[in-house]
Parts: sequence; C-alpha cells; structure tokens
Amino acid sequence: MEWVCDKCYSIMNYSKVGRNRYKVHCSNCGNTFYVDKNDEYIEGDEDFDNEEFNDEESLSVYDAALIWASNGKDEDYMFGYSEDELEDAL
Repeated sequence: MEWVCDKCYSIMNYSKVGRNRYKVHCSNCGNTFYVDKNDEYIEGDEDFDNEEFNDEESLSVYDAALIWASNGKDEDYMFGYSEDELEDAL
C-alpha cells in the first residue's frame, strides 16, 4: 500500500517503528504520522499508548523466532513478525 501526502501529494515513505506500528513520512515536505498494523491513524507518537500494541510487553524477534521454529514455522506463531525477520533472527 502506498501513502500519499495530504499536504503536497507526494508518495510517502513508511518504516516499522514497533511490532505493530509504522511511521509514515513525506521526504518532500516533512509531514509525518503514525499508523498501526490495521492502517488506523495514530495522532502523534506520544499519543500511542494502546496496551494491545505495547512494545514493552512484546516478544523480541529472537524469542519469537525460537518459538516459531520450535512449532514447525507455523504462521500462527509469527507474533506479528515477517518470515524474513524470523529467519534472520535464527
């Protein structure tokens, strides 16, 4: 999915900044916002305090990779990480 800046209409870049959170940034005008894994808008990084997505309580990619591998690399045990992230952590 591509995000388009609502200020200058440029294609925006996004990067993962937590297990289920993404930073969407326009390199043209500097417009920045955050979304969760369901593409729901989060108004500012400091407003993001949902226990469901609390990074402090999440598994590290290394722990998740061990659990995933010990369960036959079943997608039900990926804990929000991509297959590439888990493979790299093994």
